Amino acid sequence: MGFDLTLFSISEKANFVLEKAKLDKNYANDFDKIQDTDDLILHLRMIQSNPDETPENILKELIEDSKAVLSHYPDSNIKKYQFYSQTRGYETLNYLLIAYLKSKKINIDDNKVFFGGKDIINNTQYQSFQYLDNFKTMEISNLLQMIDFSDIVKFYNYKKLENSVYKLTRPENLVYLKVEFEDLKTFFHEAKKLNAFVIIKIN
Repeated sequence: MGFDLTLFSISEKANFVLEKAKLDKNYANDFDKIQDTDDLILHLRMIQSNPDETPENILKELIEDSKAVLSHYPDSNIKKYQFYSQTRGYETLNYLLIAYLKSKKINIDDNKVFFGGKDIINNTQYQSFQYLDNFKTMEISNLLQMIDFSDIVKFYNYKKLENSVYKLTRPENLVYLKVEFEDLKTFFHEAKKLNAFVIIKIN
């Protein structure tokens, strides 16, 4: 068992949805659906027939806000603005990145590169939401663009790290971790181009 990491970016022009999520727990709990209007509509139909904890009026609000969010993407390829950790190797990547940055005397807040955002209010123990503002997103993008996987993998030592890094990627899976690192770089590059903030979901 392990935690899932999902990132998605939203144009700063739609920043109002973030402000709503920070103020309303019910809104925040379904915030991961903000890029999928159809999913929100389906959820609304489900609660209309079998009410759950999300008020109907909140879902209707999310549906309208989702349309506004989608209108700010420059094309229909929404996947450019989404990242999902296929390997659950984000702690391994984070360790390697921090080790590399420390070797270059570059400091990162809280020793977390791409999943150390500010908390968004929500009321469930099964998932948490955080966010990186557009300035932090740009900073991370600029940082990642100057790093090659070969720069950070030098700090990998399985025996040394196996008891200190959560879900440490095994040596035979480093090839997949490299792909994930490149996907992260692309994700943050696209988010920067959009002047986006990034939502972090861990569940």
